[in-house]
Amino acid sequence: MIALTPARARERFAGLDRNTWLVSHSMGAPPRAAADALAAYHAQWADGGPDGAWPFWLDRMRAIGDGIGSIIGAPSGSIALAPNVSLLQSAIASSRDPRSARNEIVYEALQFPSLAYVWTAWERAGARTVRVPTDDGRTIPTQRIVDAITERTALVVLSHAYYQSAVLIDLPPIVARAHELGALVVLDAYQTTGIVPYDVVELDLDLVVGGSHKWLCGGPGCGWIYVKPALAPRFRPMTTGWFAHRDPFAFPPPPIEYARDQMRWASGTPTIPGYLAAQAGHDIIREIGVPTIREHNARLTAALTDAALEREWTVSTPLDPALRTGWVGLDVPDAARIQHELQQRRIFVDYRPGCGLRVSAHAYTTDEEIAHFVGVMDTLVTR
Repeated sequence: MIALTPARARERFAGLDRNTWLVSHSMGAPPRAAADALAAYHAQWADGGPDGAWPFWLDRMRAIGDGIGSIIGAPSGSIALAPNVSLLQSAIASSRDPRSARNEIVYEALQFPSLAYVWTAWERAGARTVRVPTDDGRTIPTQRIVDAITERTALVVLSHAYYQSAVLIDLPPIVARAHELGALVVLDAYQTTGIVPYDVVELDLDLVVGGSHKWLCGGPGCGWIYVKPALAPRFRPMTTGWFAHRDPFAFPPPPIEYARDQMRWASGTPTIPGYLAAQAGHDIIREIGVPTIREHNARLTAALTDAALEREWTVSTPLDPALRTGWVGLDVPDAARIQHELQQRRIFVDYRPGCGLRVSAHAYTTDEEIAHFVGVMDTLVTR
């Protein structure tokens, strides 16, 4: 079998012939095979009826979970799917007793807002949140997070990389301190999965959540959760539904008897189309390999950073690719307007206040596209 290199991967995606796709940190390009998966889903729906479709779809859900697991070093059967990460973090929260002596949730001030909303909402049920502050809006000292963990901490909720600055956090000392004091670590790896190699077992992570529409190129609607197998039976989410039951199609009355596998993290009727479409992206990432994607990304983003510094544009992300996830921030004057102008030219980036333009490179990005972006920016940036 011929290895799927970054150059050959480009052929597997739609829209790249007419768009310069430098926004994979926000929404990865659509794999051509995703359209085939949706067509096959429709055919299964039409031809199999519920008795034929549901067993097939449920088997595929487990296979998709295992496919994600092979990207992040998770053992088979340890990953469940859900529509989004907010729902999964709510399920994690609902598995804890917020009235117990150990009811603190430690999280960073740079956490993505959706997840901060989830955890602060649990204050109404008695939980206590500890928000670790940032001095510069871009970073948080590792020791500050370590020092925030106490004997009352139940969960330490972390971002693998900050969406405002692309900064990767230093996980091992935080995980070590959490485990020393009996707390569990919940890692949000949405910003890194598919672009930064990591292994959930080597890092001794307890729970990891992520989604598919960024670097995994799977589109929206396919979130996922990894739970360390030794811990899995202790979780009984109150954010639940009939598909979390051990035998959902028996339609038993309550109380729920949770599934004995990863399906205990399910809720109501699953969003099957989102899961099936996402698998095409996962397959490509797995074929290329995250280390290869990382190497390609680091080379292109380093070239972009060098070009920006030569032009005296402010680079708002770490200059060393090893310290950041896969995008570069360019804080240029009137960046919001420039983002709109780039969009009109079918150059896809995004804008975040305090960061500027966020620009990324994936396996399908070429040197010529980076040069094209820089050339257009030369005509748009005012000095």
